[in-house]
Amino acid sequence: MKTRLLIVDDEQGIRDMFRFLLEPQGFDVCTASDGLEAVEMVKKEAYDIVLLDVHMPKMKGPEALEAIKELRPEQIVVIFSSSSDPNFVFESQAKKLGAFECLYKPCDIEDILRVIDNALRANGKGRQDSHGS
Repeated sequence: MKTRLLIVDDEQGIRDMFRFLLEPQGFDVCTASDGLEAVEMVKKEAYDIVLLDVHMPKMKGPEALEAIKELRPEQIVVIFSSSSDPNFVFESQAKKLGAFECLYKPCDIEDILRVIDNALRANGKGRQDSHGS
């Protein structure tokens, strides 16, 4: 069974980029366009990892993170932001809310895969793909 990811970003281009980069790596990629949609999707289905943008309309990333963790405390959530300032307050706040790790856009495929692999290992899972590795 493939590792299931939920990519949450209000920009269609970002969602498409994640799908383009991650599906060939053996991931099952689902997407949501905002925090509200993501929360509804997490209510209905389980995902191995949720990758969640900070700045979105309707429901911001931190609010969605709180709601997702309330629904599924075990859910791995990686939050990402366009801020590249390493002292950005958001990172400590996100971790307090239960984020596994924070990524800063733009990020390359190696960074994304490293974070996904670290999250899966920390949760006692290895990455599974169509080849069974």
